[in-house]
Amino acid sequence: MAIAKLYNKTGDEKAVKLQEGIEKKFGFVPEVFQAMGRNGDFLQAMLSLSEAAGKGLDPKTKELISVAVSAVMGCGYCVDAHRALSLKAGATDEEVTAALEVAAMMSAFNNFNKSIGMTHDIKA
Repeated sequence: MAIAKLYNKTGDEKAVKLQEGIEKKFGFVPEVFQAMGRNGDFLQAMLSLSEAAGKGLDPKTKELISVAVSAVMGCGYCVDAHRALSLKAGATDEEVTAALEVAAMMSAFNNFNKSIGMTHDIKA
């Protein structure tokens, strides 16, 4: 259950219009976009950020990265959403699992390296 009020096409005029577009894309307004739906300027900024991030990546790669980062950040909502979007973009279940394995590996190495204060000796 969300701790923020959900605005399902009940926010300001700009938010309602943006949510109508989101509804056309997904067939409904996902709760994340309802939570952002009070203020159309904020919702537009978040949608623009989402669109701008990862320019130059194909949709499948962008979604697999999103799955991995979401898992490391601990956002189950985001993992579920981006897993679905990655599958829709052509990823296989095996590729989703591989992305999660890479995320787990990086998380383990990051925590280990932070805990022992490694010298940064591998550089481009």
